[in-house]
Amino acid sequence: MKIWHVGGFPSPEIVNGLNNTVWLVAKEQALMGHKVSMIVTKINKDALYFSEQSGLNLIHISTTKWSYEPKLLKSLLSSQAPQIVHMHGVFSPEQATLSFNLFRRGIPYVSTPHSMTPQFLRRDWFKKSLYSLFIEKPRLSASSAITGVTPSETETINKFISNYQGILRSVPNPIEISKLDKYTWTKNIKAKRLVYMGRFDVLHKGIDILVEIARFLPEFEFHLYGNEYIKTMQWLEKIKLNIPGNVYLHNPIFGDEKLKVLSEATLYIQASRWEAFGVSIAEAMYIGLPCAISNTHNIAETFSQYNLGCLFTLNPKEAACKLSELLNNQSEQLLYWSQNARNFAKLNFHPQTVASEYLNLYQEIIH
Repeated sequence: MKIWHVGGFPSPEIVNGLNNTVWLVAKEQALMGHKVSMIVTKINKDALYFSEQSGLNLIHISTTKWSYEPKLLKSLLSSQAPQIVHMHGVFSPEQATLSFNLFRRGIPYVSTPHSMTPQFLRRDWFKKSLYSLFIEKPRLSASSAITGVTPSETETINKFISNYQGILRSVPNPIEISKLDKYTWTKNIKAKRLVYMGRFDVLHKGIDILVEIARFLPEFEFHLYGNEYIKTMQWLEKIKLNIPGNVYLHNPIFGDEKLKVLSEATLYIQASRWEAFGVSIAEAMYIGLPCAISNTHNIAETFSQYNLGCLFTLNPKEAACKLSELLNNQSEQLLYWSQNARNFAKLNFHPQTVASEYLNLYQEIIH
């Protein structure tokens, strides 16, 4: 099958849930023998090495303000036409113009927004509402299939384009497992060390809520790893002026260093006000580190259905009471969640599993 993937960043090393998914799925599909191409706006050495190892083809095409370079795109669609295109992301002008060109040529495409939550849609709502009305809703509506990374996101997509006639399905994001299999949670419950990993977007990731939870739990250490986010940098600076002594802000860490910190923690915690899919949550689950997440995550519904971890409200005092009881008196519950979440992650987040689910979807569309 000839497949194009669109929407990834120029390098597979850029840490981002969407980017992680695009490169992993494309790689696995190429290793399965399919002719898979990645559309990239730049090519760097990491992408070249990645493509050589997997047999993945890189198609370099520059962009204008609203589209991929028109003449080159037309030539590619004539000489290297795919059987199906998989677009990743949302509110992308280039993908809107690409979808128009695909539709004219009768080439089907799948759309995976990766971030469709009610809260995300409300952020910068005026610009998004206009763009949605004239561009994004028509683009999504013309998709042969749309996938959400959780059932909750799929429901949001269904409400966003309520008259959609194509296939609507939930397919989780994969995670890179090549290093994860070397690590297992050390059951370090007595350390009382809680860890968060992600950008310091105070509004989105609920950094202010995490800090307030920590204020109610002085006997616990809260270690937060990430980069400052420009849109909420001033808010973060205000938080730092009165940050509790048990909260530690660290630079982001990756690879073995990240996995070592996760494996030696007591609990992974994330208080996002909204979240389509948290890669660090999935990685923590895969190595068996128990997770506590706010009930505003899209994956919270899955946590509740399969009993995968602790869910708390965004009220810091209520959350702190629940966590205190859990960590001081419910070690058996932590051990249960560790094993149950690990089994779930290994079954559902493996790259081959996710890549195969998408291949089955492509076949369903083409035939």
